[in-house]
Amino acid sequence: MSTNDVEVARRDGAEFRSVRLQIEADGGIRLHTYDMGPKSPTADGREQHELWVTVPPQAVAKLAFVLMQERFQGRLQAVTEFRDFCKTHEIVNTFKAAP
Repeated sequence: MSTNDVEVARRDGAEFRSVRLQIEADGGIRLHTYDMGPKSPTADGREQHELWVTVPPQAVAKLAFVLMQERFQGRLQAVTEFRDFCKTHEIVNTFKAAP
């Protein structure tokens, strides 16, 4: 498994569910859910189904902008927190402070 495909949530047992976050080959992002169990039958009677939302590559920048706005709204230390977040997750960035 690469960092381009990670499980973000999981419920084991009779009502199994796995939620994965994926970066697609074209740069799009997909959030994918796989359900399996008797309480999740599909129209044809199968006890498993998949759901997903894909954001195409041309909309990823807008997605990042909106998610960052939600995370940092009202946070006076947002720049420092974002720098630290990038460092923790090994995300390439440039940080500058004016004298």
